[in-house]
Amino acid sequence: MINLTHKLRWAIAAVVLYVAFVVVAVTTGFLAPSKIGLQWTILWYFVAAGLAYYFYFKNVTYREIIYYAQKLGYHYADLKSWVPNLRENQDVPNPDKPRLFSPFTKVPITATNIIGDKLSAEAKAKGIPKYR
Repeated sequence: MINLTHKLRWAIAAVVLYVAFVVVAVTTGFLAPSKIGLQWTILWYFVAAGLAYYFYFKNVTYREIIYYAQKLGYHYADLKSWVPNLRENQDVPNPDKPRLFSPFTKVPITATNIIGDKLSAEAKAKGIPKYR
């Protein structure tokens, strides 16, 4: 069996989602240049590629935070205290109750960047293996 890293698995998932979008778009013709124009067709393919990359980046960062927080013994309250300016509809990853997918909009990228940077620096200092 092939041993894939977590990052590679998420990359494959993002590519599969994008390819599925392209296949559906081509077979159904809903993005055909003759219907909506070449510029709009190109735009929507780029938007779909951007969303696939966002899906990859958000989930890799989310899983990285969960990995390091569990290895370092941090809990939800600890991570939430690192990001003081959250709105009431925003949240941080919960290492005690990890989800399969990162919440698409509930966990802001700014929060994952702040927490991820702190956790990865501390994990490196303590000799914890890198998230792969």
